[in-house]
Amino acid sequence: MKKYFWLIAILVVGTLLRIYHNTDISLWHDEAFSALMIRYPWPEMFRRLALDVHPPMYYIALRLWHYVFGDRMWSLRGFSVLFGVLGIWAVWLFTKEAFKNEKMALWAAFFVALSPYVTDYSTEARMYTFGAFFAVIAAYFLIKALREQKAFHDDEKLNMPNLPKDIKLKKQYLWNYFWFAICTAIIMLTHYYLLFTAAALMLYGLYYCVMHYRKDWKSYVPFLVSCLLSLVLFLPQLPTFISQIKSVGQSYWIPAIDFWSIPGTVWTILLSIGHDNSHTSTLVMMVIVCLFTIFFFWQFLRKTQMAEKWLVTFCFVAPFLGALAFAALAKLKGSASSVYQERYFLYGGIFFYIAFAAWLSELKIKALSATLFVLYCLFNIYVFFHNWNGLDISQKPGMNGAAHYLGANVQLSDHMFVGSSFEFFNYKYYELTYYPIPTRPLLYTGGRSDISQISSVEGVALLSNADLGPSFSQGVHPGDTTWLLWTNGFGGSKPQVPLNWTQVDEQSFADVRPYVGTTIYVDEYKVN
Repeated sequence: MKKYFWLIAILVVGTLLRIYHNTDISLWHDEAFSALMIRYPWPEMFRRLALDVHPPMYYIALRLWHYVFGDRMWSLRGFSVLFGVLGIWAVWLFTKEAFKNEKMALWAAFFVALSPYVTDYSTEARMYTFGAFFAVIAAYFLIKALREQKAFHDDEKLNMPNLPKDIKLKKQYLWNYFWFAICTAIIMLTHYYLLFTAAALMLYGLYYCVMHYRKDWKSYVPFLVSCLLSLVLFLPQLPTFISQIKSVGQSYWIPAIDFWSIPGTVWTILLSIGHDNSHTSTLVMMVIVCLFTIFFFWQFLRKTQMAEKWLVTFCFVAPFLGALAFAALAKLKGSASSVYQERYFLYGGIFFYIAFAAWLSELKIKALSATLFVLYCLFNIYVFFHNWNGLDISQKPGMNGAAHYLGANVQLSDHMFVGSSFEFFNYKYYELTYYPIPTRPLLYTGGRSDISQISSVEGVALLSNADLGPSFSQGVHPGDTTWLLWTNGFGGSKPQVPLNWTQVDEQSFADVRPYVGTTIYVDEYKVN
């Protein structure tokens, strides 16, 4: 126990930060998608997932989890907390194995435990912490397998492959290749951005084989077979992946990548504070942060002897290169489509902290190294609480407050419309789970009466025709009471209601997501 005191302490701190106010932020659109998707029967869930833009592994795992723990808020986000904490342990495990340095491993784990950029994803019922954990574990199994095979190969060259230790060694590296293949398949089936991480892992494995085996092609076989196995496991998803890529190319909400996208993401990973690109001073600081990142990565590569430094670098850089490649291909096709979102870079950000810890812990001036470590940790703690205090959650009940209000006021004869698909699903989650109303809420679609007219961006995967309200006049009669829920978030605005509706009341509920400044409105009308 004493041996692992600091690791346990880091895990405890990481857990406390991840459960702090965890369920106080209202569930938002993306999380509601997770929560509602796992309620369908298995075949129906897979059919609907094919209409979305993500692979199914996270939903499979979350569904199994909910059989035991249910699907209330604490359970949904608790799943993310679990893998957020496991991710801290995985970073320690990988770093210790890769660089054979306990201090470096603890520092890397502590950076991941404290980083507000990382901890924030434990407050979302999404696949980010799940995918990040398996990305690091896949890297761990890969370096174990490569090293053990190299040790076996060296003994084999000395005509000693049948020693008991070598028989055990062969069994170990084959199992590690197997688990590398399984974990790599899991990440590819969790989020398509993790395809870039999988490519980085495979590229490093190939690099390692070339460096150590040259033209001894037979020695490449175990690694190549493990890669093939992971690809075979992904193969059933390939047709759906191609269809989803076409869907993204045709219409998607993410704005185009620009010159400041990558500097902004590096800023967020390192500092975890917001950046307003309209200020010149912020842009200058972003450039400085990028130059600093290039500097410490250069120092990390120059001074670190272990070959695994390239694996860490590949895994950090790969998502950025992938995003640029996608944007370039879209531009060649005359499209401005982009798949660049800062949250997608959590998978590379984890490896950023490993490289940063490696560089910082190995500075020659130990007093400077320790001082910078303490200052960076204190800075992260300050930013964590500063960010939370800035949210002012107690004054921003969001959809939880709106749904609670509707649950207490909507009557059996009333009509309920939701004016935005981006609020329909999280309202539906709260209505089904916490605050039921005696009438079915409808999504106002402005004339569209069939889900074939709804895009994937609007959440067609979770809709049925019975959910749609093409017109506000649908089933509404003079004397009726109608309710309209709408938002200014997601670029939304209040729909135009019929002239014979007289507004009786309006309640507003400030929200935190998708961004601070989002407000959900509930309007009550009397039909004349």
